[in-house]
Amino acid sequence: MINDSELLIKKKSFLNSKEWTVDIESIGHHKIVEEYSRNGLRIVGSCFILIALTSWIAFFVEDNLNGEFDGLIWGGLFSVLLGITCFKAPLNNFLILNGGYSNLKFFLDSPSREEVEAFADKLIVVSKNKIREKYSRIDSDLPEDTFMNQLNWLLNSKLINEEEYNEKKREYKISKLIK
Repeated sequence: MINDSELLIKKKSFLNSKEWTVDIESIGHHKIVEEYSRNGLRIVGSCFILIALTSWIAFFVEDNLNGEFDGLIWGGLFSVLLGITCFKAPLNNFLILNGGYSNLKFFLDSPSREEVEAFADKLIVVSKNKIREKYSRIDSDLPEDTFMNQLNWLLNSKLINEEEYNEKKREYKISKLIK
């Protein structure tokens, strides 16, 4: 975070890296967790292990007179390596902040799920506070329709509650009378 108003985003891939900033007010407030299952990888890995076992059984059952079945041993080893890779492959689980002008995507398991969720919750709180401060500021020069529309939007977006809504309305009317 930069000055509690912007978020610095870094995206690195195999061939390039990108950096940009996002205004904290434009992020979404809805959390979506996208997790992938290991079941498919386990099935594929098990198939590779079964292929390896089958090739080794065929090697020991058949007579290996001239080294004709040495390919079965190497193929079996290769299948075991592929099977182990399937069992150990990392999954990219994500936490997505959705609903704003900018959708943010975080790796859920890096550094840990708890830390990522705590950071996302902190971002949401800071963003909501910034929006609430910006659109509920009492300004007697602002036309009443505009101010009431902003308050209604804040209320409908659940950024303020009914009590805060009535309090801001009352403060605005008092500031209009005083001016």
